[in-house]
Amino acid sequence: MTDAELFLKYNYPETKDLCLHFLTLVTAVLVFSLNFAEKFFDFQKTTKYKRLVVIIGWCLFMLSIIFCGIGLAAISLAAGNAVYQQNNFQSLALTAYKLVILAGISFIAGLIFTMTASIISRNPSKV
Repeated sequence: MTDAELFLKYNYPETKDLCLHFLTLVTAVLVFSLNFAEKFFDFQKTTKYKRLVVIIGWCLFMLSIIFCGIGLAAISLAAGNAVYQQNNFQSLALTAYKLVILAGISFIAGLIFTMTASIISRNPSKV
């Protein structure tokens, strides 16, 4: 089997499925966070610092969605190049993997900011 055939048989479908499931997860977490923000925060009465922490978390979730979406597009382009026996499919695949890793890092950072926002919202001090 050639590198292109191995890529199309294993790497492409697994990476594509990972991206699709990850996009679903991150989108669900973002929507959940947006919908229940009012339960944890009174944006009119809270400090700028607390609002900023929440908004940074949401922005990180959005970055995660963007990185993963671009990674999904890159892995699809790599598969197309592998089908047509073009040699640059491996560099596109590597770019896709890097983007998916960045998406994961952004998601984890977004979770940390969201948890931090939840914790500081329960703290009565004026941070």
